Amino acid sequence: MIKKVSVEPGCTTCGLCEFLAPDVFEVTDISHVKKDANYVRNAEAIKEAAARCPVQVITYQDDDADSAKD
Repeated sequence: MIKKVSVEPGCTTCGLCEFLAPDVFEVTDISHVKKDANYVRNAEAIKEAAARCPVQVITYQDDDADSAKD
């Protein structure tokens, strides 16, 4: 189960994360995780956004995996 999601410095605000997981990410002048985002319901979209981020700045802690995606 995903417990924490963050956008690290270096984001280019391309908007891909918001496109893939609009209930979790919001892109304005910077990209950020929405305060009330449901990580459980959006786990697959979070993982896809992290995997497809062109600058690899999306991280999450997944208790179901052996280690976090950093």
